[in-house]
Parts: sequence; C-alpha cells; structure tokens
Amino acid sequence: MSRSYRLSPAGRRNNLLMIAVTMLLWVFALWSFASTLRLSLHPAAFWSDLQRLFAQPPAIEQAAPALLLFVLIVATPLLIWNLIAEWDAAFTPADDGLTYEAMGVRLWCPWEDILALRPSPAVADEAIVIACRRDLAEAIANPLLRWLHRQAHGRQRLVIGPDIAQRDELVAQIEQAMARTQGRPDVLAVGHAPSA
Repeated sequence: MSRSYRLSPAGRRNNLLMIAVTMLLWVFALWSFASTLRLSLHPAAFWSDLQRLFAQPPAIEQAAPALLLFVLIVATPLLIWNLIAEWDAAFTPADDGLTYEAMGVRLWCPWEDILALRPSPAVADEAIVIACRRDLAEAIANPLLRWLHRQAHGRQRLVIGPDIAQRDELVAQIEQAMARTQGRPDVLAVGHAPSA
C-alpha cells in the first residue's frame, strides 16, 4: 500500500494553465488598481502618489472598482498557492494511515481518524473531501504554512482533487482501510472497485 497518488499529466497541464491565467489576472488587477487610483508603480513616485491619495480621497466611482481590484490583488496569490500545492500534492496510503505531502508539509492521518469520504459515492469531476476526527494542520509548526493549508483544505479535512491519477483506486484503498480499522462491513462490501 505504499504507492503515492499525484496529479495526472492532464491535471498538471490544466493546473499549469490555471496558474498562468491567474498570474495574468493578478498583473491586470495590479495595473488596473494603479490606473484607477492614478498611482505610479515606480518606487520613487509611489509614496508621493499614496500621500496625495490620502490627502484627497477618491470619489465613489474610483473607490468601488479600486476596492474590488484590491480584493483581487490580495486573493489571487492565495489561489496561486493553492494551485501550486495541488500540483505538488501526494497521497500515500499505508497500513497504519494516509500520508499527505505538499509544499514541504507532511501530514499523517491514522485510519481511525478518518470519519467519512464526501461525496459518497464519488463523482468523477468533483473533489473528494476526507473528513477527519482532528485538525491535521495542528502538526504544521510554521503558522503561515498552517494558515495556508487551512485555506486550501479547511479544518479537519483533506481534499483529493478530481485530477489525481487513479483516484478511484486511492478512494477504494481508503474505504477498505477505514472498514478494516473501524469495523464497518458495509464499506467493505460496497467499496469502490479499483480503476485500471
């Protein structure tokens, strides 16, 4: 049971395309934000433009789009981080539990701590959420990495994306291990058939 499951080649292509588009969106939002508020992005002129902006606040027709663009400027790097973490993610089932690795983070969840897989049964184009008994991110020492992990997965859960190669096989292994350790014969009888 020591095989790692990662993003499929098609999933990597899609992920790379989404990263590129998201980076372009961030550059566009930054440029539009500066243009809307008439801010220079050159470091020498930026501070004087910022002081002018505070001395003369923008009108509502400038402030509303600027606020929306500011939200994009802040949120887009989080999306890029999540896409890169998905690119790097590896799920490794073992006899004693499931290991998740991405971006220097390594989390281990014993089978006893997995409460459920949602949705059940799995839908092909939908992410599968592993509901856990405890917050796995507590094991991450770095507070920034812990926060970023929680932004991507949430508390007490791990997410298996739809583009993980041989995802049905991974889900079947998780369900069978849960059934063995939690004594749930219904899952053993109904479990997913591994994909070819």
